[in-house]
Amino acid sequence: MLVSHKTIGRNIRSARQEAGLTQEQTAERLRLSQLHFGRLERGERPASLEQLAHIASVLGVTTASLLNGSVMDECFDAVPGDNAQSLAQSIAALANGCSPKARALMLTLCQAVAESDKESDAR
Repeated sequence: MLVSHKTIGRNIRSARQEAGLTQEQTAERLRLSQLHFGRLERGERPASLEQLAHIASVLGVTTASLLNGSVMDECFDAVPGDNAQSLAQSIAALANGCSPKARALMLTLCQAVAESDKESDAR
């Protein structure tokens, strides 16, 4: 899947906001100017893989989560197999950048699907 600088920038912004940091705080932790970090976040400048790894470390996310495309792309491209870790990673990628309310709704929906599936298996 091809990922644009703008997509990566949006993912960086989402991760930063989820971490509760301002652009200024994040730039300071990354030892970048606020101007340069803002350009990375807006997708106006490409980030090297080394920079992405550093940004991910500072924001407490994986580098892969910064590279993931839109939620719709993930729905079609990241179809998990029977591997529980793969499923967890796919769900985490979908939830990345969502509000706490949206995450709670996602969890409720997942629980309802799981319970329904288990009930149908028991019949």
